[in-house]
Amino acid sequence: MGPEESLIAWKTQAWTNPQTVAWYAQRMNENKGTNRLKNLVEVELCRRCAAGDRVLDVGIGTGRGSIPLLSKGFHVTGVDSSQAMLDQCRREAGESPIELLRADIASLPFPDASFDTLISLNVLVHFPHWRDVLREWARVVRPDGRLIFDVHSLDHVQAVSRAHGVPTEELLAPERRTELYALRVRAEDLVHEAEALGLSVVAIVPYAAVLGGGNRNFWLDNSRASGYLWERLLSWMALDEPLFQFGRFLEQSLFAHLTTEATGRFMAVLCRTSDPAANRSWLQRNQQINEALAHGLSARVLSDVVPGDFAAWQTELNGHLNDRRNELMLSFLCTAFAPFLDSGCGEDILAQEHFAALRRYVRKWRIDGATRHFVKSWHRTPSVQEALTCAGVSLGAGLEYELTRELLDAVGAFDEGG
Repeated sequence: MGPEESLIAWKTQAWTNPQTVAWYAQRMNENKGTNRLKNLVEVELCRRCAAGDRVLDVGIGTGRGSIPLLSKGFHVTGVDSSQAMLDQCRREAGESPIELLRADIASLPFPDASFDTLISLNVLVHFPHWRDVLREWARVVRPDGRLIFDVHSLDHVQAVSRAHGVPTEELLAPERRTELYALRVRAEDLVHEAEALGLSVVAIVPYAAVLGGGNRNFWLDNSRASGYLWERLLSWMALDEPLFQFGRFLEQSLFAHLTTEATGRFMAVLCRTSDPAANRSWLQRNQQINEALAHGLSARVLSDVVPGDFAAWQTELNGHLNDRRNELMLSFLCTAFAPFLDSGCGEDILAQEHFAALRRYVRKWRIDGATRHFVKSWHRTPSVQEALTCAGVSLGAGLEYELTRELLDAVGAFDEGG
């Protein structure tokens, strides 16, 4: 058995333990951190993009993606390789009618064209043989039916690699471990494979920009929107309704209309009909948006990509920012794109008071970073280190806390005086 086959086998058997499945079900159901937002974004995408009423959920797991569809009039069949998952799904569904079968995601026990829509959430991301899987999925969907599934974006990582000068393989090194393996696909490769299978693009929707957890946004690395403080802020979404609604706005009304370079994950919506012209048009449009975004967000760019009344969109955005925690969240995000903010990007989108607040926050974040760097490095210069060494013990590190306070106090006084 080769490495790819071993990975597929390991991933297929990873969720067969009933205790592990029970833990997973509890985690999926609890309103903790950004879990509620992730479920809402994914389920709403599936409901909105589904065609017809016969739905196949591949890798159904505990049913979090398709059980909500039952109350909307959909007839759901679910398959999973784990009997423990199917048993849990049956418990979660209660008295609701749902057909459940044990099957492999790449070998479905159904005749051709059996379903109107196939959905699959958090499944394909675990498997390297996505082309074989996609071919099998297309087989069981009727002509003009839909395939809806999520996958990690390779475009996103490659764009960050180019912008920051970090090799793509270095960024992806943690995901090469078997237990952390994450499939990443370029949108162009997906579109070409879809076209070879007689499929056309309905939509490719970026998401997971602010979901945290395992949905890594590489643009945010080394900014305030990464690490403990960011995860702590996101955790308030479970309790703070205005913050939750702002996260929903960012995901559904902003990032969903950008490109596969913007976020680390996207939802693909394909139609089982051949339309090469539509596929080429989608790729061209995606490239045009990428080129526009390279210069930063502006009202001109966003008015071209955000559907509907852009003035109403701006009003809604600024309304969210009247909440202090929402403004803080956006400030965290802006530390990842400080050079754009310096050049005035966003000034024609945000109300004056919000734009000024973001710039003040980013400036203070930079001052904090420069201060930390200075107080940790100045005493390590050989000549200074020698002068601050007593009885073989370096005393420089003992000065860091007090020096940090004095520097920040001095900068604060300078700001107030200026």
